[in-house]
Amino acid sequence: MLFKKPTKFKHLSAQERTAKIIQLLILLIPILVSYVINFGLKIPLPGCPLLSYLGIPCPGWGLTRSFQAIARVNISKAINFHLFGPVLFIIFLTLVFHLIQEIIRNKDLSNTYIKIIKNSNYQILFLLVLFSYHGTRLQSLGQTGELGQSFLNSPIIQWISTANWSVLMDN
Repeated sequence: MLFKKPTKFKHLSAQERTAKIIQLLILLIPILVSYVINFGLKIPLPGCPLLSYLGIPCPGWGLTRSFQAIARVNISKAINFHLFGPVLFIIFLTLVFHLIQEIIRNKDLSNTYIKIIKNSNYQILFLLVLFSYHGTRLQSLGQTGELGQSFLNSPIIQWISTANWSVLMDN
């Protein structure tokens, strides 16, 4: 067969189109913030709650700095900050361009990469690899003693160690 049959695409409803626009805006936030911060604009970003309260860095620890390094086209530094920073940045950009095409054409376009990204098996595999990588980072912090010290000095552990437990025990 010389020619493929034209693929029929489903037109987006108003609700689907609105959802795509919201998804696009959410995906654009980290990309745009990475570039804006590099121009010296101070944006108060929320810190990692896990690090703030427990003294343990979260799996996304270093992604903001990694995205900033990518925005400065410093890929080696981006990888040093977080191994998955460049991968996530590329995924975000791919999804942004895909969503822009869908919104402009007003059609639900399905491509191989979208099927892969939406596949739960690939998502689970990605999370397992991410948590394994995070585990190695935590292990290296543990070997230096930073992790234990940070955990012991965390607000929750300080609160537990200074709590008046006799009030709870009298009931």
